[in-house]
Amino acid sequence: MHDAEQYLLRVLRGFVLGEDPGAFSGDWQRLLELSYMHSVTGILGHSVMSWPHEDSAPFAQSMRRQCLQTMALFSQRGEAMKKLTQALSAEGIDHLLFKGYVVRDYYTIPELRTFGDIDFLIRPEDRAKSDALMKQWGFDPKENWEPVFSYIRGAEFYEIHSHVLETDISERADYREYFSHIWDYAEPQGAHTYVLRPEYHLLYLLTHIAKHIHSSGAGARMYLDIAFFLRHFGAGLDWAWFRGELEKLDFYDFTNMVFTFVCRAFGVESPIPLRPVEKQTYQDFADFTMSGGTFGRFGRDSAVIQLKNQDLHEENVSKGKTLLRRFFPPASQIERRYTYLQGRHWLLPIAWVHRVIKNKDLIGRRVQEAQNIVTADTEEVRKLRRIYQEIGL
Repeated sequence: MHDAEQYLLRVLRGFVLGEDPGAFSGDWQRLLELSYMHSVTGILGHSVMSWPHEDSAPFAQSMRRQCLQTMALFSQRGEAMKKLTQALSAEGIDHLLFKGYVVRDYYTIPELRTFGDIDFLIRPEDRAKSDALMKQWGFDPKENWEPVFSYIRGAEFYEIHSHVLETDISERADYREYFSHIWDYAEPQGAHTYVLRPEYHLLYLLTHIAKHIHSSGAGARMYLDIAFFLRHFGAGLDWAWFRGELEKLDFYDFTNMVFTFVCRAFGVESPIPLRPVEKQTYQDFADFTMSGGTFGRFGRDSAVIQLKNQDLHEENVSKGKTLLRRFFPPASQIERRYTYLQGRHWLLPIAWVHRVIKNKDLIGRRVQEAQNIVTADTEEVRKLRRIYQEIGL
């Protein structure tokens, strides 16, 4: 990592622990860009406001303003969500809150935990009622793909889920099946409002990180969530149950990598024993995390990601196989969106045609993706596969 990446982690560590990150004498423009990439500009602004030695820093005034604007915006969005939960409850729609909207309350300053959308889960049978309510409230449907339905109104953006995991994150366990029982771990917060049992929520947050890493990457903010989660609950969770579930999901290696990064980067204590991580593996993981931004999309070659996902544990890189799977995916990969395939995989050719029609506006982009796959650097693919294997995915 370069100076700016290292200092941004120091700023985030300081935010977690209430410590002075020290002065920065590097490239402030790069530091500001990184904070945007990782969706923590408000926290950087808070650091500049908190420590006198940064008063004369370049962009200091704009960063202070960014901090205050972030706090104002996400305070408003939090209040808007409270009103929506009240409306959902009035209609008798059970809704389970999770991810960023819940984790923000564990932050020192909740309004500095940003989010692009607010996610919540409903029961599948309440889909029609929730859709009618959102439209009645003036929200425009943005995406209507089972099991995720998104709505937007001004600065408000919601993703309503009927299931929380569409694809498995690795071949180690059936993660989709495991998280299909999510309502069994829901704890009531009112007549129709629920949150997850904390141990189960932490398992989901780790799986969500793994899902993003599988598709592109996960940035500093996702690990900051884990840091605040661990500080908030500490020894108060049933860690024996948590470790048992890790073993059941064969998820200990990845959790070990995440907790190691969180503990080293943000100065929190691990609630479970950690195995040593080799210095180079840690450095590869840290570089991979900081280079891609919040969802790992900055500077990433999507073709390399797709080639990596094809035969993850193979040394050879098959571009032809990746192209075929990209344009003619197996039924198991798309049956959650094309639900008529479930139990009727013989309808797969129809789903392929349906998929082309549904995505006809993206044909130009798909052709470009194919060209990128053909010209992708196979050595980069092998390097990425090695990182994924080292971190337990």
